[in-house]
Amino acid sequence: MTDKRNIQDLLNATAFDAQGEKLGKINNLFVDDKTGQPTFIEVNHGLFGMSSSLVPLRGHRLNGDELKLAFDKDLIKDAPDIDFENQLTAADQETIYEHYHLTDVQDVETYVTDRPAADDSNLAGFAGAAGAGAAGAGAAAGTTEKDVIDRDEREVREPVAGQSNDIILEKEKLNVGTERVASGEARLRKYQVEETETVEVPVTREEVRIERTPISPEEAKNYVGSDATEATVTLHEDKVNLTKESVPVERVSLGTEQIQETRTVTDTVKHDEIDTKGVDGLTDPKADK
Repeated sequence: MTDKRNIQDLLNATAFDAQGEKLGKINNLFVDDKTGQPTFIEVNHGLFGMSSSLVPLRGHRLNGDELKLAFDKDLIKDAPDIDFENQLTAADQETIYEHYHLTDVQDVETYVTDRPAADDSNLAGFAGAAGAGAAGAGAAAGTTEKDVIDRDEREVREPVAGQSNDIILEKEKLNVGTERVASGEARLRKYQVEETETVEVPVTREEVRIERTPISPEEAKNYVGSDATEATVTLHEDKVNLTKESVPVERVSLGTEQIQETRTVTDTVKHDEIDTKGVDGLTDPKADK
């Protein structure tokens, strides 16, 4: 036997589709005028919960604060848009049931209400000819019609549970800096190069020169004769002596200087955009620029 729960539990629940995908909060609840049992809900869905659809409660399951409906999300999103004022007519209900292809799907949940049930066989059945009233949900759950209206306005302002009205857009930013790294090595090394150098050196040498000097009469009287048949003279000259020595001529040292230049770096960055597809009447003003 299934325990009966209070209708207020439905109003406080979050709706999920048959596959367990989250839809949103319950915006309106419709009850059978005869039995007081809930028959339809208006559930929020879409970006920020700004869209809603009417869904039959046939085949639903309520587990804690999670309401699992018997239909897939796509079918719920494509539900017909019915203009109601706190009341669904019999024709409205037929239109909804036809969309969801309901034949033998039955409810397994019943709820405690403060309204007497006219016929228990209608607890999970079609809402009677009197229609399903939205304001009646507030009365059955111990709330007033004003509470239902206030709740509707609050659901528009407040985000769907687990969602946020804000999305933070981010973009990647290039952070460019510099660091000092070794780019090369310079060494100072000396080596010897051989070349020919010509230097003019002044030198002197002796040459033979014949000098003739007449002999005076006095020298002739005193001449006693000589057996010499030849005469020799020693000649001299300067000889060039070559020596080498290393002498310092220049000092060479290594130093550095800083040269400033500009280099261009290029990389790809990502940024976020928003997709408003599926949200009627909502456009991104920045996308038109």
